[in-house]
Amino acid sequence: MNNFPPNIHPTTYNLIAVAIGIVLVGDLNANEQNSLGNWFMLLGQYLSTNAAQQQLIESRIENNNININSQKSKQGGGPFTTNSNVSNQTQRGEVDFLLDAIDKIYEELNNIKNNTSED
Repeated sequence: MNNFPPNIHPTTYNLIAVAIGIVLVGDLNANEQNSLGNWFMLLGQYLSTNAAQQQLIESRIENNNININSQKSKQGGGPFTTNSNVSNQTQRGEVDFLLDAIDKIYEELNNIKNNTSED
């Protein structure tokens, strides 16, 4: 899956989506279009939310999560103006806790899925 989505020009990429939308509209009534459109939006929101959470966790682990709206930053301090060697490793326990919780959720979902498929 390293080559998906393909490396094509953004305009072309968008035009492909428009073309697929036009093709789908031709055979669907308004209710079907609405249902399918909402499903695609939900799919996009899921992907976007998942990627945002992954970026947040990775930025905390890599210690490059900067809040320019913080009081420290507004008072002239910040990661680029201070020499403190404070890292986000103090939050490592919280990140590990969240990652463990995610693993447990996946396990539970797989158990539910397996129990449902056996019925």
